Amino acid sequence: MQQIKSNEYVNIDGDRFDVLKFVLAIFIIGIHTDVSYALMPIFRLAVPLFFIMTSYFFFHKQNILSSEQEKRTALKKYCLRILKLYLFWFILLLPIIIYHKKWYAGVSIYFPVRLLQSFLFGSTFKASWFLAASLINIAAVWYLSRKLSNGVLLILGFILYAFCCMTSSYCHLTERIPYFADFYDGYTSIFGGPYNSFPVATLFVVFGKYLADHQIYISNKSLCWITVLSFFLLYLEFYFVWKNRFILCNDSLFALIPLSLGIFMLIGQNHVKIQTRTSNLRKYSTIIFCAHASIAYVVLRLINHYFPDFQLFSYEDAEYILNFFITLAICLALCKFLLWLEKHEHFKWVKYSH
Repeated sequence: MQQIKSNEYVNIDGDRFDVLKFVLAIFIIGIHTDVSYALMPIFRLAVPLFFIMTSYFFFHKQNILSSEQEKRTALKKYCLRILKLYLFWFILLLPIIIYHKKWYAGVSIYFPVRLLQSFLFGSTFKASWFLAASLINIAAVWYLSRKLSNGVLLILGFILYAFCCMTSSYCHLTERIPYFADFYDGYTSIFGGPYNSFPVATLFVVFGKYLADHQIYISNKSLCWITVLSFFLLYLEFYFVWKNRFILCNDSLFALIPLSLGIFMLIGQNHVKIQTRTSNLRKYSTIIFCAHASIAYVVLRLINHYFPDFQLFSYEDAEYILNFFITLAICLALCKFLLWLEKHEHFKWVKYSH
């Protein structure tokens, strides 16, 4: 095992991050299939870690480039890649999107505005908000970092994340704050729910940039203590908001901040050689992330239609477990199919799926 500083995490290879991405993609399936409410806090680690990794890899590459023009070109290339990825899955999943969003019920003159709003600040297909949030935050942090210090960006990121926590896990607590409900209604009418939009990503994108920019090393012992303590605090916070009926949804929790950062650093600064190729796992994680929610949506409705009384060991919510495993199996089959298909001459465009 080789221990390295934060700005050198991927100088040797990033195989361990490919494995992490694949595991986190499975966590995301767990979230959207409601496979286990008790495991939901662990599953919620996936999104913050994905944002940290996305930011870290981008800004690590930025730091290798010498000229400002090269850095601008790299930013444009990143944005174009995200847009192509978004467009690929939007087109592929369009029939499910139309059915789920009920666009077939009629299109008004305001439809283009609502579509643009969904693209930038919400979702078209269910996982799409992550792509838009990544694009907006990478571009915003890249620009703002030329005007503001890292400390100011961290404060801004924390304020935005606190807003996400207070409107999801602590929603019913904020209802007691004068005028907050009116402000929130006005906000959501324009930007939608913040915990599934760009505000939830800013802090973690800044974390990724900071680690890419600086030579940071914290002892493994300290990181292990941070991780264990944060894990305990995560479940304590989760129980607290649930018991006090503050929770509207469990997307954002304060304890995810130190836990996700601690896990990323612990994995990052300890390099272990993986003997097999992991590049396909990286592609698998992207395909699973983009496709799984739409697949799970269809699978659950088929289960409820054909097996309305399905139970497993007298477990009433067994259809969610079944949905998880069927969705995972379909996603893995889809990954293999798309990677096979893109090797053919007339289907090289399939590479935009990942």
